[in-house]
Amino acid sequence: MTDDEIKDRIKLEIANIAFTSVNDTDALLDQNILDSVGAVDLAVALESAFGFSVPFVDINKQQFHSVETLLAYVKLKRA
Repeated sequence: MTDDEIKDRIKLEIANIAFTSVNDTDALLDQNILDSVGAVDLAVALESAFGFSVPFVDINKQQFHSVETLLAYVKLKRA
C-alpha cells in the first residue's frame, strides 16, 4: 500500500468511529475528535485493517496524535 492509501484507510476508520472527517494534521485527541474509548476502537480497527497488534501502551498521544503520526506508526509496525 502507498502512504496515501494507508492515510485514506486511517481516515475511513476515524470517520467510522468519530462520525467526522479529519485532515492529516488534526490533533485527534487534543481536539476531542477521539476520546480514550475512540482511541481504543481505532486501535482495534487498525489491527484488523493492517494485520498487526497494537499494544495497550502504544495507544497514546504520541502515536495517535494525527493521521500523519498514525501513518508513521502503521509503517513501523508493518516493516
